[in-house]
Amino acid sequence: MRIDEHVEGAVREAYRAVIAKDGDRLAATFAGLNEDEAQMAVRYAVFVVGFIVKDVFRNGATEAELSELADKIIASESPWVDLGPREDLATLLAAATSGNIVASSTARADVVGNTLVVGGFLLTSFRLDDQRWWNYLDEIWTAMEAAG
Repeated sequence: MRIDEHVEGAVREAYRAVIAKDGDRLAATFAGLNEDEAQMAVRYAVFVVGFIVKDVFRNGATEAELSELADKIIASESPWVDLGPREDLATLLAAATSGNIVASSTARADVVGNTLVVGGFLLTSFRLDDQRWWNYLDEIWTAMEAAG
């Protein structure tokens, strides 16, 4: 699968906004995308979340581990964004590992924002100590292209 550079740029900018905790900037990142590109951006973001969760929990994450991770994400991000209840966020994390985000009980609008916020948190929290988040993201894009 070849990654669309325009869409990838929007997703990367969304992560910059998340890391800066700038909700207005995050909302603006999708303004230049048409509906198909926006859907592709969400698929990219879901892949990022799923990849990192699988990278962190190499033997598969338990429900308790996903709930604990959801708590950490909420604690970190709640000062600037409402991610909803822990259960919904844990469900989103589990769904992303399977790539089946529509199975989540979270509303569609929340899925887009939450997936990007979660991805930004995961990129900065679980990168290697000497690695920049954008280098980790580049590794994930390479894996996504290889996965087809």
